[in-house]
Amino acid sequence: MPLATLGRTGVQVSRLGLGCAHFQRPHVRIDDVTAVLHRAVELGVNYLDTAPNYGAGPNVAEQKMGPAVREIRDRLFLVTKTEEPTYEGTWRLLRQSLTRLQTDHLDLVHLHNFGQVERFPDLQFTFSKRGAFGALEEAKKQGVVRFIGASGHVFPARFHAALDSGGIDVLMNAVNYVVQHVYDFEHKIWCRARHENIGLVAMKVLGGAGPGGTGFQLPTDSYEWAMRYALSIPGLACAVVGIENTTELEQAVATTVGFKPFTPAEAHTLAQRGLTLAADGDWPQVYGQPVD
Repeated sequence: MPLATLGRTGVQVSRLGLGCAHFQRPHVRIDDVTAVLHRAVELGVNYLDTAPNYGAGPNVAEQKMGPAVREIRDRLFLVTKTEEPTYEGTWRLLRQSLTRLQTDHLDLVHLHNFGQVERFPDLQFTFSKRGAFGALEEAKKQGVVRFIGASGHVFPARFHAALDSGGIDVLMNAVNYVVQHVYDFEHKIWCRARHENIGLVAMKVLGGAGPGGTGFQLPTDSYEWAMRYALSIPGLACAVVGIENTTELEQAVATTVGFKPFTPAEAHTLAQRGLTLAADGDWPQVYGQPVD
């Protein structure tokens, strides 16, 4: 498994990241999650991405991950998120995640879906000492959190405010060969982020879910093309892919290890295909508004 430096964090992370949202599915048992996580580290995957709102009741992804995380914690770069805009709310989620994941620290915590105005309505407050960012800065001072990030699917321009704070180490945004023609985080935000040595992580590489949890998967015959697109983005450290079982994990690992850059002809073909899909059906606003 190839590694890459995650921007100014200086940490070496696997080029493939394991997206853990699928662990919330009721048929995925704790033993299944344990098997996937152990196999992941065997194959050289060290980047795990989860969130406190992945699941409810007995099907909370973080809860299912806890036993395995405790066993292999020293081999992981463990990432979770906060969707609480307040200092107190973010600390509550941090303590909850630490307990669920059975660890004493988190490597990276994102402001979750930062582009969603409903979640973080007041940017001045969010980045104040009384806001979520203030809590993450304090957690960083205490050694509970190593790095701070911002994730998001919509409103690319809003991420300039995150970068303006000076305290964001990593961005994780929705990028794939279709939505580059819709949201285009690659050019609107990531060009600046690369210049500032911000770590870059891709999500929704294979499409992902749209509003209301409905599926917007890319065509199944474009799996390798979709992976290659993400891994070809300049400055990208890690492409996060949602994984449910070891079969999916091994497919993603094999594709990442076998990655080859596009030829000019291939890049042209994929751009045309992406443009066609981006103009079709729900893709023009697949993750919601705004797209600018």
